[in-house]
Amino acid sequence: MYRYRCTQCRTTSPPVLTRSALAQERQSHRVIKHGGHVPDGEQIVEPERFSFFDLPREQKIAGTLMIAVLVVALLVRAL
Repeated sequence: MYRYRCTQCRTTSPPVLTRSALAQERQSHRVIKHGGHVPDGEQIVEPERFSFFDLPREQKIAGTLMIAVLVVALLVRAL
């Protein structure tokens, strides 16, 4: 989820799913609140990048087992 942050107005937009929706949110804010000008210090708040270590322990175990099964299956088929 992306958010537009205007430090001049001290406002943050509701979250949007796509970059195009974010661009539309940013442009409409600029036109309505700043007469089309770019406010100093505006920010785009992006979601944090996904990390394997952010998963719950059970999902890590299940994912690791699935990868192990696939590797073993590929090795058996190659031999």
